[in-house]
Amino acid sequence: MTENEIKAWLNRAFYADKKVKAVEMLVQQCRERAQGLSVCYECNDKGKSTVSQNGTENALIKLADMERKLQRQIYELIGTADEVSNAIALLDDDDLETVLIHRYILFHTVEETAEIMHYSPRTIRVKQKKAIEKLCLLLPCFAA
Repeated sequence: MTENEIKAWLNRAFYADKKVKAVEMLVQQCRERAQGLSVCYECNDKGKSTVSQNGTENALIKLADMERKLQRQIYELIGTADEVSNAIALLDDDDLETVLIHRYILFHTVEETAEIMHYSPRTIRVKQKKAIEKLCLLLPCFAA
């Protein structure tokens, strides 16, 4: 694998995390919509139409579907993060592993990683490049 392929492969957890957060927002939106519909129609039993009941029921069904989708996305994120973490562990170098954990598991920026690890951002970039070069040799059979 090339360095760019390794970076893309490592970034899968980042994008899976973004997707989980987006689906969480959709679930919250569906929950608010369902609660709003149910609150509006629970207080007025007179003249309650089938359409309003169906609207609430449909909103609750949509909410349940979105919650199932969220669970699937969370399981995918966990699986992807495990794969990335296992690949990082192949480096067998605590310093390089720590840099990649901050970058690709915790999603810290170079600057945040540098501050946490008490290095300069340039040092983090160098260590990240070295770790990725090392993974290029280790990952062809692992990530394929």
